[in-house]
Amino acid sequence: MELTGGCVCGGTRYVLKSRPSSPGDCHCIDCRRSAGAPYVTWGAVPREDLVVTKGEPRKIAHANRIRSFAACCGTHLFIEDTTDSEMVDVTIASLDDPTPFAPQRAIWLEDKLPWVAIDESLPSFPKSSQTS
Repeated sequence: MELTGGCVCGGTRYVLKSRPSSPGDCHCIDCRRSAGAPYVTWGAVPREDLVVTKGEPRKIAHANRIRSFAACCGTHLFIEDTTDSEMVDVTIASLDDPTPFAPQRAIWLEDKLPWVAIDESLPSFPKSSQTS
């Protein structure tokens, strides 16, 4: 199984060799600002299942995480805890077909913008679901 994705201009492309797990909406201020959006939907894959096939993402360390952006156009693509983390989170919306990966949780609601409506059927956490 392979899923493909990439940036808005097509200069950076990637392949996922497994389905992203635990898709979730992150409302933290860092995700909002890095994407210029009210929240970002992420899904995790094992590092070895993510292959960049075109371009070289630009990595920026901030707030104890490493964010990867398409160097060509700035599309936010990945986030990881360290350069050797077992898992890498992928922006679900950067997939060529994000349709099957609806969010299953909402995190960092303490930073949520007041005008964003939350799907009440989703498990929700004030911070990360791992630390709340």
